[in-house]
Amino acid sequence: MDSHVGEVDIFQQCKYIHEVELVNMKLQMRILETHIETKDRLLRNLEDIIDEQESRIANMEDFIQVLSLDFGSLSEENLRLKSALSQLQKVARVNEILETDEDYESDMTSNEDRFALSRDSSCSVPRSVSPQPTGDVIKPYPQMVQSMREEGQFKKLQRCAEELKNEKDELRRLAIDTKDAFNVCMAEMNMMLTSKTTDFFRVLIERYKAEMEKRKQLHNQLVELNGNIRVFYRIRPQLASESDSQKPVVVIDDMDNGVVHVSNLSGSRKTSAGADKVIPTDFSQDQIFNEVSPIITSCIDGYNVCIFAYGHTGSGKTYTMDGPVEMPGINQRAIMQLFETAKERTGDIKYDIKVAMMEIYNEKIRDLLNTSNTNLAIRQTEEGKSSIPGLEEVTVNSAQEVTETLARGRKNKSVAATEANIESSRSHVIVRVLVSATNLITKVTTVGRLNLVDLAGSERVSQTNATGQLLKEAQAINKSLSELGNVVLALRQNQKHIPFRNCQLTRILEDSLNGDSKTLVIVHLSPDAKSLNESISSVNFAEKIGQVFTKSGTMKREPTRRSMTGITTGQRREIPASPKK
Repeated sequence: MDSHVGEVDIFQQCKYIHEVELVNMKLQMRILETHIETKDRLLRNLEDIIDEQESRIANMEDFIQVLSLDFGSLSEENLRLKSALSQLQKVARVNEILETDEDYESDMTSNEDRFALSRDSSCSVPRSVSPQPTGDVIKPYPQMVQSMREEGQFKKLQRCAEELKNEKDELRRLAIDTKDAFNVCMAEMNMMLTSKTTDFFRVLIERYKAEMEKRKQLHNQLVELNGNIRVFYRIRPQLASESDSQKPVVVIDDMDNGVVHVSNLSGSRKTSAGADKVIPTDFSQDQIFNEVSPIITSCIDGYNVCIFAYGHTGSGKTYTMDGPVEMPGINQRAIMQLFETAKERTGDIKYDIKVAMMEIYNEKIRDLLNTSNTNLAIRQTEEGKSSIPGLEEVTVNSAQEVTETLARGRKNKSVAATEANIESSRSHVIVRVLVSATNLITKVTTVGRLNLVDLAGSERVSQTNATGQLLKEAQAINKSLSELGNVVLALRQNQKHIPFRNCQLTRILEDSLNGDSKTLVIVHLSPDAKSLNESISSVNFAEKIGQVFTKSGTMKREPTRRSMTGITTGQRREIPASPKK
């Protein structure tokens, strides 16, 4: 009978795994179909706008040709009219001059006759004493008439020349006015096309961003089903000494706020795979916490949660997790949020919150709240979970107690000054928060654990010039981070053996990387060109750890499996994570 029940359970497990994988495949297919439909719509819209622009350009070219032909025909017609007018004016003027010349000739002829008669009749006057002209020789009347005709023709030509000059100036002004009108028309058309094109592309960009948000929502649903690790990027603001020298080498993509670009001075660029979020440099501590707060609330519901900061030395990890007194970081804000959520749910449920702080210094675990505990060991519980016997856990009941407890542990943390960072953390610091929720009616207790990890930054000895004790600390930090990278690589490749036991850091993070914890990694990047290689290495780590799949988060209940409403759900077996395709 027991064997039959076991076979039924195994069949139910296999059926559940098959259903989960089927849902994953459907979601992935839906995401791919959504991407394909979005790209097809964008291509069709771009083809339509290109066709519309080409038709408008063709219409404009036809319009320009028509204007050019009209202008040429008007110019030719104007020249013909001016030529005809000039000819008519010439004919009219010649006729007028000829009529005037005929009157002059008749008058001159009569005068000549009268002069000849008077000269013949004056016999009393001897010929020898006839008056002789002195000075200039008087021209004959026919020559005088011809010269008068030529003088009138010259004046007429002068008037025609003046008229032609005026007509030429009018044509020039007409050409300038036509050109100005054409330029104004073209400018208006250009403005209209630019405005419509800008509006169209603005709508396309808004639609693209909306599609990206839908994709991220589907991705978050897939994350909840697969249980993989979420990755945030945070770009540290430039320091005063950095902003004056050069532009930042790490920037956020303009179209996708989940992608960063790391560029060097030669122009080559490293583009990250899409993360869940990229935190801009101008975000305050409060805004950063608002991005990570939803995952913290799961702790009070009985889930295990882990948030750890990763990055090279000087990239701003401690500022994000701990922060100054006037602008506290995630550690203090997370515990305060747990208090606020517990206060909202008071009544039938009693909450107990405990805080512990420890550091991993030179591969030794030290209690920061009790300096006498200097060499703690990691042990495995009966359930297969890691625990640290002897680690002091302080019960906190108010915001003041939280601040005092974190300040007491902060004083005992190992910090030293290097050439790369004036306040360099020489150890990995873990703030562990245990939240126990007891239902006063059903007596069911759920236990959630929140691990807030501030990893020490990787260092290059050539950059820090560390010697002596600093060199020993840097070697221990780099070794543990290297082992963390090996664990992530093994998890990504779905290897059978995962080297968690190679160092203390990976042993503590084992439940977060391979267990049932909801894990968030905040990868810190520096915009300084001196840290270019470290930033590229951090991006590579983020891409690897973002592809690690963990087990789905489950609540821890003691002593029996009951829901928050008190209804018994029966003994639940842990279902292994589905293998990656």
